[in-house]
Amino acid sequence: MEWASQMTRCRRTVAVIVATMLAFALAGCAPVGRTNDFGGAVVPPAEFSTKTDIQTLDEALAHADDLVRLLGGEWLDAGVPPGVFDPTDRSGWSSGPCGAHNTNQYAIFLQQVAPVADPTAKIEQVREHWKGLGYRVRQIGPAETSKTMFTEIVVDLPFGAGLSFNASTTGMGITTEGECVIKQ
Repeated sequence: MEWASQMTRCRRTVAVIVATMLAFALAGCAPVGRTNDFGGAVVPPAEFSTKTDIQTLDEALAHADDLVRLLGGEWLDAGVPPGVFDPTDRSGWSSGPCGAHNTNQYAIFLQQVAPVADPTAKIEQVREHWKGLGYRVRQIGPAETSKTMFTEIVVDLPFGAGLSFNASTTGMGITTEGECVIKQ
């Protein structure tokens, strides 16, 4: 009976993640990426990090965990397999190219699918937190243009790394991108 209960919980978690990602995709809300003005191609950073893949993964997980701790609640990740976010678990995360041949970059994508009474307050909470850490915060789109009050804020970090937080009346999302490294 315990196994059946775990499988049911796992199926629900996967269903919530899939439904959330679909909802964000339909709303035109995808994780932030480095794009240019010519068709959305990913633009590599001017310089690449000299850190190891593991170091950049650890930093991306730490950035995500920082916001999870700030905002509280249970966050679901898009790792393989998807599940409840655990910043100490390196398994299930894979890197992809970051706009140049023979490069790697980790992207951590987390969702909290629960109604948010005041998405603007959550955005401001994260904005103030990031400003307190010395980051320069950009905002993507005003909430007034969306029925769900969807708003996203972004921080650009060295070597193509970045932080993104979005909130709407239907949930919140965190994306952290690690530094871009040349494959070793």
